[in-house]
This record gives sequence, structure tokens and C-alpha cells, in this order.
Amino acid sequence: MAIEREEMQELVKSYREPICLNLGSHSALDAWQGQRNYGLRSIIYTTYGRARIYLQNPMVGKPGEKIEDLPRLVRRDIRVVDDPKDINKNDDWRAVILILEKYSDIVKYVDELVDLECLQIPNRAFSVYVGGDENCSVIENDFGVPIVGSRKLLKIENRGEVERDYYWFAEKAGIPCPKSYEFEVYEDGIRFKEPINEPMLLKAEHAHRVFEREFIFAADSADLEEKVRKEVEAGNLDRESLENARVEQIVLGPHANFNFFFSPIDAKREWGEVDDWYAKLYKLSLENARVCLANQFLSIDERRETILDGLKRLPLDVQQKLKKIPSFEVTAHVMMSLRESLLKDVHRYADRFLLATREYEPPGIIGAWCLQTLITWDRISKYELKPSIKVDITQGIEPKTAADYGLYDVPEGKDPYMHIPVTQDVALRHGGGTNVHMGVGSQYANAKFQRTMSMGDRIALEIRRAMRENLLHEIVT
Repeated sequence: MAIEREEMQELVKSYREPICLNLGSHSALDAWQGQRNYGLRSIIYTTYGRARIYLQNPMVGKPGEKIEDLPRLVRRDIRVVDDPKDINKNDDWRAVILILEKYSDIVKYVDELVDLECLQIPNRAFSVYVGGDENCSVIENDFGVPIVGSRKLLKIENRGEVERDYYWFAEKAGIPCPKSYEFEVYEDGIRFKEPINEPMLLKAEHAHRVFEREFIFAADSADLEEKVRKEVEAGNLDRESLENARVEQIVLGPHANFNFFFSPIDAKREWGEVDDWYAKLYKLSLENARVCLANQFLSIDERRETILDGLKRLPLDVQQKLKKIPSFEVTAHVMMSLRESLLKDVHRYADRFLLATREYEPPGIIGAWCLQTLITWDRISKYELKPSIKVDITQGIEPKTAADYGLYDVPEGKDPYMHIPVTQDVALRHGGGTNVHMGVGSQYANAKFQRTMSMGDRIALEIRRAMRENLLHEIVT
């Protein structure tokens, strides 16, 4: 039976000193340092193979404490156990590193975690390793620990495997996404009914590594059919992975991950003249104006991928001779900023996606999330946006003139080119690129809050505020 939000809300009303629970992978270091910075206790559960990450990168000290003798503070603040039953909440520790045989073992200890007053901070590794299947059924039905985030939205990242994946929500919200192409699957590969003469990309699960994706770029449909045939022959793809694959247009432009934090607490606050004018300018109810204002933009990061990043640094003649098929395993992230005038479009699309989740999977997004885009340059008409849901918001999504897009030098009646953020991916939890802001914050969040503010800090700040105001029930599912 599915765990309902009301059950978790009632549970956290009894919490007196919540402990943040982090799966040790992905963005756990950023989450952990934020919890340390805001005086919250932490449990990092990890495996023998990855424990060294957290043993060798300890986040110790009290908020603002100057650290000189690291071993002394590690002795004082950290405990290491391999059984949650050995965690004594009354002991004088700040963080516990819990080492398990496998991540999914954490579900065995739900009762102990609730007794410790744990709050799970979700990341992608949590969805994958604890989720159990494409529907994250274990998390939705069995993991009875309150989640600071959106329990029922974690599964929408499993594109092609669930009916309402993030493409479905993006379509309902009317925001630009890469166009998809239909194909038929055969034993030796795929076939298109008609030739397609434009660049395209196949996204599929790897035949042997189900947590990794196979990406194949091609100049046209014939090129893709041949490349898929070779990958099937090599054993990297099989019929099952192709049945769940997606082929979509290649959107040319830089990749940018936009990290947002939606605060349910701030969504119920008054914003003075700002929310009144926001509602007036964009024809919103005051309630939805506050929802959009509470959808706080914190940072941008860009991915570096193996082995693509190395290949594209080589001279073209060398690339052609190598004939190496690039792989796209995310390996690193770098910090970015955006041309300021483009932020209006990112905010518009992010708000529409947020409102679509509230419409179709209430309460919608809570806390950390990430809109992953490719920012292209094309004609407005190619991306004419007509949302397929009737929500009480337009956000400028159905403009009639170029000026409505923020373009003020276009003659009347012309179809101009403009920058268009095209949504490639959506992460409904703590994004993977925010470790780049750990310890230094990001320029957007730092400027808003007048302090160093990474995503890990922002999550911890929300928990600390909720504790102080007896509103923990507002931020969990």
C-alpha cells in the first residue's frame, strides 16, 4: 500500500531533533556540508566500496567553528557503524557514517530510522538503488521515512519506463522539449518507416549496466540504424533496451542545468508589492504568484562527460581516424552563469513545470529540483508553445508579439530568431551537479541570501526554518 503524505506529516509532528539521512553517493557531500553548516545532525549510509569517500572527506565542526586540528574534530564529531541499532542518539556526535552491504538494505531499518527521527534527503542514487524498480515502488510503498522532497515524483525520471515521465509533464506544461521519432525494433537493431534527414540521438539503457544509459548520435536516420546495428552486434544494446529507448532530435546549443528550490513555507508568505505586481503582470492568482516566487533559482552547472569531452578536444582529422563512438557518462560539473535576459525564459518554463506537477501529482515539487536544458538559437515559430493543461497561469507562455518574448528590435509581423531553453531532462530531487557549489555557494543564491548558499545549504536552511516554526509537516512527503 502506498505511503500517503498525510501519514508522514503526522509522523514529523512528533519529531524534536530531526536527523538528516543521506544516501552516500551523487550529491551527498553537498547535502552533508549544508547540514553541518546549519547545525543539523547527519547520517550518511553508504557501502564498503564507497565508504572511503565519506571517511576521507569528513564534514565536521559546529556552525562557524574554525577547524585546524581535523583529526581531533573527527574523533569528537563522527561515529562509524555497520548496524543502525548501534546508533545512540543521546551520544555526543554530529554525524554517523553507516556502512551497509548494499544501499537497499536501508529499508530493513525503517523502524530504527523513525525512532532516530530521520528525514531522508533524496538524490538520484536514492531513487535508483533504493527505489526497487522503474516505479520506485519500494520508496513509495515500503520506505516509511519522511522525505524532504517529492516521494511520488522521483519515478518520473525513468523516461520511457513509466507512463507519466518528465516528458509527459513537460508536454502538459507546454514547455519546449526535443521532438521524438517513432521507430520499429528488430533483432539486429531499429528501422524508421520513413527517412529522417536531420541529426538525431538515441537514448537507451545499456544492455549490461542498467543504471547507465547508452547515447548514440547520428547525422540522420540511416546513420543511426547502422550505428545501432553495430552496438547490438557488440553487445552494448539488446532488444529489451531498444524497446524502451527514445530517439529524439539533436538540439544544438550549450547544456545548462538550472537548480531550483521550491519552498512550501515561502509559498504561503506575503511578498508585499512584489507578489501583487507579479500577479498583475502575468495574470495570476495571488496564490500562484507566491508559488512562482517561492520557486527560487539558486545556481547553474554544466556537465563534463566521458569520453565525449576528450574526443571533442582532439583535432577533427584525428577524431575521424579514431572512429570512436563517444560515450556520455557524467564525470564532472562546472559552474556557469547565463546571459541575464535569458533568465526570464528559464523562470517561465520552470514555473510552468512546477505548476503542472502541482496539477497532476499534488503536492507537486517540494524542495530541490533541476531543469536540465539545451539552449538553442532558432525561430520562435518552431517552438510555438501551447500548454495542454488549463492552469491559472500564462507566464507569458502564449505571447502574440516579439515584444512579449522580450525582443524589442523586431519589425512587426516578422518571425525572429531567439534563444530557447529546450528541456532535455528534469531531476525532481537534489541535482548531481551541485557539489560544484559546495563550500563556495553559487552567485545567484549567494546574492539572494547574502551568504554562501549551495543547494545543500538551502535544503538545511529550510529544515532549520521548519523546525523553528513547527512546519516540518509542510516540507515532507
